[in-house]
Amino acid sequence: IVFKQQSVSSGPRDTSALFNHNLSLLASKNETQRRDALQYLTTACMLAQNEEGEGLPQPASAVVAKAQALILDGNGGVRSQLLKLLKSLPVDEIGSLDQLLLYARAGMTHLSTDVRLFSLEVMDWILSSPSLGEAVMSVPGAWVKTLRTFENLLGWRSTSGSQNGNGTRQDGEKWTRQIASKTSSSGLEKGGNKLLVHQLATMASFLAVGLTPAPADPEASAKRAAQIFPLWHTDAHLLSTKCNPFGHLNLFGAPRDAESEVYDSAEERLEVFLELGFLLTFQNGTQEAKREGGEIGRAAAAVDKALRLAETG
Repeated sequence: IVFKQQSVSSGPRDTSALFNHNLSLLASKNETQRRDALQYLTTACMLAQNEEGEGLPQPASAVVAKAQALILDGNGGVRSQLLKLLKSLPVDEIGSLDQLLLYARAGMTHLSTDVRLFSLEVMDWILSSPSLGEAVMSVPGAWVKTLRTFENLLGWRSTSGSQNGNGTRQDGEKWTRQIASKTSSSGLEKGGNKLLVHQLATMASFLAVGLTPAPADPEASAKRAAQIFPLWHTDAHLLSTKCNPFGHLNLFGAPRDAESEVYDSAEERLEVFLELGFLLTFQNGTQEAKREGGEIGRAAAAVDKALRLAETG
């Protein structure tokens, strides 16, 4: 065997090539390789943020696209390292969160309790950042589908028919509420109470982010009036700043799919929250969870506090 170029010494590998190589190892079937690749990528992301002028060889959105499938990974070390990688990425460069949210919702309904707990940690990371929390609300279907996921996980389902204020149907049939700590899906497994507490806490954060309106500038109206003086009601004659302003008319579109729509403002999210009956369902489920006391009761109290945003809205 003849080699054209032979050398007993080796120089340092190109940083970009090494980064891309470890990025490709995220799809490896070996758990150790996946974990080590995540560790390298985490270190590279942290160094890139500390060094001025030095960026990542790949954009943060590409890293998330490669790593997001590991939310459902069966190895705990891989999952914990994935969360460290996500936290090390610059939040302004992550891009669209539709696929990441899809994997997170899939993990929340996973058969493994550990995967469900980790998916809630990913949701907590998203909701803890103001920019990511606002971005996730602009994902099609993020608001209603995530609420449906929490509703199914906690068993907060009402029977069909009209309900009155005390949570019973007019024909006398009681609500069908199954607190997760009592169901066979999570309560009988190890760490069922811990999972339920985390689900309630994450849902409280999700409701708070979705129902809290953006802070208004108290001087905005005065500044706007000074800009357009001496004109009045000028904004009513301008093009709308909202995408598809007449979409609610649905003149030529398909039948409305409330679950897959984008709700840009807190007012729109509150409207569909009330329209689909989430408020009454969550209120009754929260009251029953508060009767459990302890950590579950405290977590349910946080959900109750978030629901007050819908009551006062």
